[in-house]
Amino acid sequence: MELKNKRIVVTGAGSGIGKETVLQMLKHGNVKILACDLNEKNVVSHPNVIPYKCDVSKPESLDKLIKDADKKLGGIDIFFANAGFAYYEIIPDANWDRIDRIFRTNVFSPLYTLVTLNRQRTTPCLFVVTASAMSHLPLPGYAMYSATKAAVRSFLDAYQCELRPGNRTMIVYPIATRTQFFDSAGKKVPIPFPSQTAETVAKQIVKGILSDKKEVFPSFLFRFIQILDRFLFFPLKIYQKMEAVKLNSHKS
Repeated sequence: MELKNKRIVVTGAGSGIGKETVLQMLKHGNVKILACDLNEKNVVSHPNVIPYKCDVSKPESLDKLIKDADKKLGGIDIFFANAGFAYYEIIPDANWDRIDRIFRTNVFSPLYTLVTLNRQRTTPCLFVVTASAMSHLPLPGYAMYSATKAAVRSFLDAYQCELRPGNRTMIVYPIATRTQFFDSAGKKVPIPFPSQTAETVAKQIVKGILSDKKEVFPSFLFRFIQILDRFLFFPLKIYQKMEAVKLNSHKS
């Protein structure tokens, strides 16, 4: 898919992967972007970018976002569901509200948006969503976050057969990305190894869109280890144990 003249919605566009992806998209033709964030003041300042405040954890906000995209952009060609956050913790107790908060943002929001776009839109749309390498390899300290991203991955895998003609999805699996993401996960959160920059991920996202990919793995190293693990059955388990040591050290 070419990006030239495309009408694009990006959530979580005020920082990290979302912000960098907006910057990369602007390099490809006369795109129009509705850049959504809880703090729209952090969105890139550009004539082709419209800052938009939105809390994606609320269905009424998503409904309004889609309607406003029609008004401001004239339609939606690409919807990039990127907003999300993590907890880094040894789970202290069963807290329903805490579980609900992360699932509303990371799971309910992209699922609700995809189904809405697929069932209600009359023009084809590409739906891009940020999952995580942790959807394939859950890490200690990120049990909740890993669960949300695994849920998104499973849903998209199964929902492919329900997509209307012309509608497509692309799911992105970043490894640890050096952004404010880890600052919001907790105090002095250790960044898992290996890690990469948001710019690296954003470039791979744009490349994936241009190449009509269904999946994007920005880290070749993670993809290689993942394939290797299928035959040796231990590399990823060793990695999990190493991260468990980090978690216990962090909390001690």
